[in-house]
Amino acid sequence: MVRASVETGIGPADDADLVLAALLRLFPDSELPVTESGATFPTSAGEGVLCAQEVDLDRLQERLQEQRICDTALDAMAFALDADGQSTCFSISRQAALAGKVAFVLPGERVLGGTFEVSIAGEGLAEWIEQFTWHPGRGSVPRNVADEVAMRSDGSVREWFDD
Repeated sequence: MVRASVETGIGPADDADLVLAALLRLFPDSELPVTESGATFPTSAGEGVLCAQEVDLDRLQERLQEQRICDTALDAMAFALDADGQSTCFSISRQAALAGKVAFVLPGERVLGGTFEVSIAGEGLAEWIEQFTWHPGRGSVPRNVADEVAMRSDGSVREWFDD
């Protein structure tokens, strides 16, 4: 069994209600702290962190399949897989999430609207990622974590005839 959490920073220029709405678009069953609604923009509250623990990943999986980006998800989730294969962390765009879409953010990239940091941990995580991102096309073109056609760390595609 895997455990997932989602975290994001909320700065003075962020609308906390929109950040919450974006998070709930992809993780609708998340239990979140109660926040004051209707704060003026920009807020003078300073910076904070929004964290949702034990999130359900079903809606995220639905979106990956609808957008047909399961192989991209496989690579994005596998980039930061730790040495013992027990945990990973990846970023998705808050702006895309607000529209109900998933857009992975490469490590070190800064994007307009900020990011959600999704952390997943559990035993056999590499196999879980492969199952989570499975789609019917894998019957003819099998994929595995860190295989020879995995996306490069800069996000560029790697074809079977490269290298």
